[in-house]
Amino acid sequence: MKKLIIMLLCLQTGVTAWSQNRFEFSHPQMGTVFRLVFYSSKDSSEAKALAKVVFDRIDTLNMRFSDWLPESELSVLCQKAGEKGCSRVSAELADILLVSNSFARQSRGAFDISVGALTRLWRRSRNLKELPEPKRAARALETVGWRSIKVNSATSCVRLSKRGTILDLGGIAQGWTADDCLAMLRENGVTTALVDAGGDIALGDPPPDREGWQIEIPSASGNKLMLLKNCGITTSGATYRYFELDGKRYSHIIDPRTGQPLAHRMQVTVIAKNATTADAWATAISVLGENGWNSLKKKPEIKVWISESPL
Repeated sequence: MKKLIIMLLCLQTGVTAWSQNRFEFSHPQMGTVFRLVFYSSKDSSEAKALAKVVFDRIDTLNMRFSDWLPESELSVLCQKAGEKGCSRVSAELADILLVSNSFARQSRGAFDISVGALTRLWRRSRNLKELPEPKRAARALETVGWRSIKVNSATSCVRLSKRGTILDLGGIAQGWTADDCLAMLRENGVTTALVDAGGDIALGDPPPDREGWQIEIPSASGNKLMLLKNCGITTSGATYRYFELDGKRYSHIIDPRTGQPLAHRMQVTVIAKNATTADAWATAISVLGENGWNSLKKKPEIKVWISESPL
């Protein structure tokens, strides 16, 4: 649902004072490139084998979460939207749907994964560089509503009560997956690690002899350099993925409450306890706008920077 523009500064390579080697691996998936950077006493063959295990996990999650693949678990679920019975899904899909509904509730509907029909409609418009027909846009908007996503966490059973509802996990899946990968690394004894899912970044312990991972966030007012550890960070905005028509910019980010793409050039950076939270709230705050964000009575425990997009 968004193009992220966080940049990572290169860190030292080789053997550290703690006899830990720095490893870096990459893997294309979910429409982006996943990067693993970690420090470990493992040798290169062990590190490569661990990276493969993590990347295999990413491939599995893509088959759970993708709205592009007709055979994905998410797509099969959406094909049953409007049916009376519920569908048993994987624990991973049930969890991300449940978490997504929590963010929808907290953001007053600014974050809503049921926006898929609108996402597809405006994706087509972006490719054709023309606005969608008003009737088609209205019909797509009728399928949106996070409350129609019913999840039984005890049984991993899901029902989409609105016919035609299409789920789009683009605003949370990469962050969720980055957190999952970081957890896998930790389970294998690697705590000094960074997982970058196309700008949705999950950070573990800092590199040896450093206070944190160096993260640079570009903005129109000047780049911001941060040292971060054991958290998640995401930047959201309409910097790259948009189209212009008659002098107006239409973002790839859709307001699920109105069915319209965002037209402003606001950039939002969120630092949170994990990448899942940062990912979802970066999208939600982009939709809410600065005034909407400030008007929320109960805000989550996150750090937020709102600025003008650098482009």
